Amino acid sequence: MKRVIKDYFTFSKKERIAIGVLLLLIACFIAMPYFYPARRKPPPVNPVLASYIARTARQVGDSMEEPAGSSYGSVGHKERTVVKKENFFFDPNTITQEDWQRLGLPAKTARTIINYRSKGGRFRSAADIHKIWGIKKEDADRLIPLVRMEEKETVRNDAPTKEETSVRPAGRKIVAIDINTATEEEWKMLPGIGVVLAKRILKFREHAGGFVSVDEVRKTYGLADSVYQRIHPYLRTDERSLPKLDLNLVSAYDLKRKLQVEDAVAKAVIVYRKQNGPYQSVVDLKKISLISDTLFARISPFLIIN
Repeated sequence: MKRVIKDYFTFSKKERIAIGVLLLLIACFIAMPYFYPARRKPPPVNPVLASYIARTARQVGDSMEEPAGSSYGSVGHKERTVVKKENFFFDPNTITQEDWQRLGLPAKTARTIINYRSKGGRFRSAADIHKIWGIKKEDADRLIPLVRMEEKETVRNDAPTKEETSVRPAGRKIVAIDINTATEEEWKMLPGIGVVLAKRILKFREHAGGFVSVDEVRKTYGLADSVYQRIHPYLRTDERSLPKLDLNLVSAYDLKRKLQVEDAVAKAVIVYRKQNGPYQSVVDLKKISLISDTLFARISPFLIIN
């Protein structure tokens, strides 16, 4: 056995050198593609075929999108049925599913509304359109001005007391009030506002640090939407009485709550302040990429630098 091993695995000096050279060459050939990658010419392109493929891809992509007003068929594939959007006055508590679809809503959204109403749900104001599950914001904004609802007073557990609905003095003309400076007596002169509601509005205004917009008044506890709709024409804001937020002290939460800006914008304002130090001017906000000229024009009247 030892002789066999010696005959087959014992090499002379020249044989060992040859083996070493052979292994070196093998290693070089293995490594060569990493240093000298093959250059392949791009395959020839048939322009007619390429054009056909691109056109087909666009058609497939369009068919996968469900535009506003489209609905699904009952068969196994999506059936693209485009419904033309119509604009007409409507009562959201009475119109049919077909009418909702005529207004441009998808069939699925229209069915959701009908199911909601069939279970006792009711739209109490035009703004409730925004609460419809699945509706797009642009569709809601388009439909709200078209809403015409019957005036019906809803019975609530927290309905105003006789004191709240006290009648204003006969012959007294209702005048518009500034929501940030109006006194309790001025609030009581508005239709449907009594002592209790007037006090609640003032307390809510004090807690919130003032009203940035008229719409904030409707958030007062116990203020029915029907009453808010009645007093809305008499509510005003004066730029001189608007609550001001110190740009170097305000929190991201207050920016979102008071100025109705997006979460990303509010955080960007705070991050910029931390990274660059206190704001020297309200105009410094324009240095933040997320704040457009339109947004700056809307929020700048509510900001100051102390």
